[in-house]
Amino acid sequence: MVWMNVDKPTKKCTLHMNSSCNYLQEKRETEYKGIGNLKCDGGWLSFTDPKLAKLYHQINLPEYELIDHC
Repeated sequence: MVWMNVDKPTKKCTLHMNSSCNYLQEKRETEYKGIGNLKCDGGWLSFTDPKLAKLYHQINLPEYELIDHC
């Protein structure tokens, strides 16, 4: 499983692939960031493959910086 943290205020998409990553362990739905959907500040989106996550980024958020975190 690959998770992409979309952060709208900073225009960054961060990929997380390591299940022991602290960011993944602490992700949670908030009023402004969703899990599985995007809210006003962004959210966490899941993908089955890193290539699919990168394709989503290219098509939907090309102006955002893409970061491979783990």
